[in-house]
This record gives sequence, C-alpha cells and structure tokens, in this order.
Amino acid sequence: MNSFLEELFRKAAIDIGYLESYLSSSELQYLDSNLKSMEDLDNNLYTDNEGKNLEVLLQFLICHKDDITGILREPFRKEILIALYTSSIISGNYDCFRFDLSKFEKTYNSIGRELILYRIGRKGEDMENLGNSWSKSLSGLKSYAQSSSIGGGNRPIFEAKINDSEVLFEVNSQEDEIILKSDFRFVECKILDSKQRQQIFS
Repeated sequence: MNSFLEELFRKAAIDIGYLESYLSSSELQYLDSNLKSMEDLDNNLYTDNEGKNLEVLLQFLICHKDDITGILREPFRKEILIALYTSSIISGNYDCFRFDLSKFEKTYNSIGRELILYRIGRKGEDMENLGNSWSKSLSGLKSYAQSSSIGGGNRPIFEAKINDSEVLFEVNSQEDEIILKSDFRFVECKILDSKQRQQIFS
C-alpha cells in the first residue's frame, strides 16, 4: 500500500491491517495504482470488476471525497471522523470496514446509568469480539437491518447491559445508533432467541 493510501486511511481512522485482510492482492494492486494523491480522488476510481469489498470501499471514498480531503488537510477536525464512521455507504453486509475508535472524541454525556443496547453481529461474532455499534431499541435495530438489507441468516443478535460511561458518542438516526469505546466492557450480555429475532427480521 503506497504512502498516500496509508496516510489517508490513518487520518480517516480506518484500520489498515484489518482492511488489507479483506482485500485480495488484485484489489490492493488496483488501489495502489489508482490512488496515489489527493488529485486522484477526482478521477473515476469506481470499478465493480475487482470484488465487492473493493467496490464498496471505492464507493465510500467517492461519496466522501470532500470529507476525506478535509480530514487529510485538517486532521484535528474530529467531527469528520463521525461523518465517515456513520456513513450510509457502509452496508452491514460488508465487514471490511473497521475504525480505530481511539482516534474519536467522547462526546456522550455520561450520567452513571445503565443502558440496554442491541446489536446484529457479524458472522462468527461472539461475546469475546463484540463490535462497537449498537442500537438503543429493537425498532432501531430493525431499521438498521432493513436499510442495510441484512437477512436473518446466521448472524447473532446481542442484547447487552452497558454502563453509560462506556459510550463514546451517539448518532441521531432512525437506527437509534450508539457507539461504544474501543475497549468497552458490558455488565451483562446475551444472544436473543429465535422468537425475539423475529421482531427484527419479520
């Protein structure tokens, strides 16, 4: 990966090692050859010939060109990171995106209460490797499943009790999304049963 791509992903708080594990050698070569400077963001980068993970990544870069240019020039503008993290381009059907949440500011006002949160996990996700994006309601989780076109499949659905001191920021959206710190700890956590799953995927 060339030095410009490394700078871009680092300043956009995208986990480079994780991303590379999802992209094939030909996808990485396409990126490396076609994106070497900020000026290249103005070129026609899009392709659907190299694989779905690269396709969604390129769509993300194209749609957020102004945000990405902004964060490259002014990396202290942390609000841009939230816009990138919560992008509607990042579908729940693609797991190639992971952000370094240590680079995000805590904006949630903790008051010492416990929250009940819900999450549709990635395939193979369990209590030991839970993701950080959760919903404050089952209706919000259902909205997320519908907007991301996620079917039931074998994805687990988690319900967790969390102290609000673990919350990094929240997003005002139909999904009632709330983002937890990178090293968050839950008070309790369980996987919803099949009857409860029907509330999400029906």
